[in-house]
Amino acid sequence: MDDERLKSGDAGETSAATYVASAACAPFRGAHRWIHNLADAVGWQLIAFIGSCHFGLKGALMGLVGHASLPYAQRVLKLSAEQSQRYGIVAMFPWSIKPVVGMLSDVLPIGGYNKRYYMFGASLLGAGAVTYMATATLGDDHASAMTYVSALVLINLQVSVVDLLTEGKYTEKMSDMPEVSSDVVSLVWLVLGFGGVFATVVSFFVLPTKNYRLLYWCAAPFALQAVFTSALGVLPETKAKSQSMNHELLAKHAPLFVIGTFMAFVCAALAAAQLLTTDMFFELWFTAGCALALSVAMFFCMPARLAKATLFLFLTNTTSVSFGSAMQYWFTVDETCNPGGPHFDYLFFTVYTAVIAQLFGALGIYLFNAYFSRFRMRQALMISALISSVASIGDLAMVMRWNLRWGIPDKWFYLVGDTILEPIVGMMAFMPGTVLISKMCPKNMEATTFAILASFSNLGNALSGSFGVFAMQYAGIKTDVAEDGECDFTNLPTLIVVCGMLLPLLAVPLTFVLIPDMAMTDPVKEDRVGGGEEENAAQEEGERMGLLGGATKAD
Repeated sequence: MDDERLKSGDAGETSAATYVASAACAPFRGAHRWIHNLADAVGWQLIAFIGSCHFGLKGALMGLVGHASLPYAQRVLKLSAEQSQRYGIVAMFPWSIKPVVGMLSDVLPIGGYNKRYYMFGASLLGAGAVTYMATATLGDDHASAMTYVSALVLINLQVSVVDLLTEGKYTEKMSDMPEVSSDVVSLVWLVLGFGGVFATVVSFFVLPTKNYRLLYWCAAPFALQAVFTSALGVLPETKAKSQSMNHELLAKHAPLFVIGTFMAFVCAALAAAQLLTTDMFFELWFTAGCALALSVAMFFCMPARLAKATLFLFLTNTTSVSFGSAMQYWFTVDETCNPGGPHFDYLFFTVYTAVIAQLFGALGIYLFNAYFSRFRMRQALMISALISSVASIGDLAMVMRWNLRWGIPDKWFYLVGDTILEPIVGMMAFMPGTVLISKMCPKNMEATTFAILASFSNLGNALSGSFGVFAMQYAGIKTDVAEDGECDFTNLPTLIVVCGMLLPLLAVPLTFVLIPDMAMTDPVKEDRVGGGEEENAAQEEGERMGLLGGATKAD
């Protein structure tokens, strides 16, 4: 009898252990089935290249380079906040010329391919730049600074080109098989998130060593792998029948090519101005001129309603003047430069806070879907502007040291304000604009329109940063971290009030001028440029042929 009970007990324990093991493995089995089903639909090659691009480049490479940027600028190059912001504008230049790259790849195949060798060439340059940063010993001289910003430009060129052309391919698949669209998007964001987490984990161990070049060594394999995946044709692409320029496509969509080229020219001029002059009033008027030219130009390439919506988002982005470098330096410089400041270490400021911010950014999306989506468009955009303005009170409280008077330590106050609330607020402010643009896009031209709008957004960020450089100079902010350098944050509170709290409120009156009074759930009647059947057919053909990095006839 005892033996039977013992056997029965052993069987029960085995059954329970089997159940626990089965339950623990269930998510992995589900993920395995999901990825296999998706691969059956779109092919393993596309799955692999999405991993190469979004995990390897956008996630791991950009994450590692991003975590290295602030300590490298401060400790190695000895850059001021103003210089750091200038070079940041120049470094992001490739993201604003994506329409030109996409259109060039569509009309001019290299070696018979519209994507492969554009990605291969960009990846060679990017991998070379990362490898150089890992091996070179730079100092605090001007030549080193120029070398650094040149390397960042090439790294961003690699990631932006591969990202654009990969997006074109999986967008084509989503168009052909709408039933897998959500799965493809989920895969993209999933592997991007994993890449970011990997970069964060590596940075957690590397940053305390203060060997910042080691982060570039860790990034180099991810840049190099894209050289091989591009050259070997892992991204599925059929060789073009003709290797000459597609003049027919170029002529049919001339306005798009013109506006894309004009945007690239403006961005190049803006980047050059950051490197060639320090005259703050020249920069002010030059930046304002660029903003005005772009504001007018968008009405020549878009339907009127879409142009107005784009102008609203562009102006609100541009006038939300960025002085992020000044705030980064105020948070992280030592006691000599900022007496009584928080003096955050890089591990806390760039790693811990990044993980928490990602989690609460997702909460912002949930809150938007749960509450904001019920508002009318004007109300949502006005409320998002008000929230963005109020959110800067946290920075003001820290700079004025109010949090210490309230008995709240710097790290806890920063975690609650900038790390938890700011991502929520930022996502709730971003989502209404995304919904607005999605409603205004002409039918069958969504991919093309979003590519151009992404470049307008990137240019808006660049102009915001350029205005921010002027604002820091005008306010007398000094952050010379070199030995015996001068630091002065006296007028930083004024900068926060004017640029962080008041200027974002310009969006409120603009909503009445540029935004239609409609609910977020309302359909929008199409408003095409020209509006005729012939143009509608041309637009559909343009989308089918894959303008701006999409699928071409050869694909």
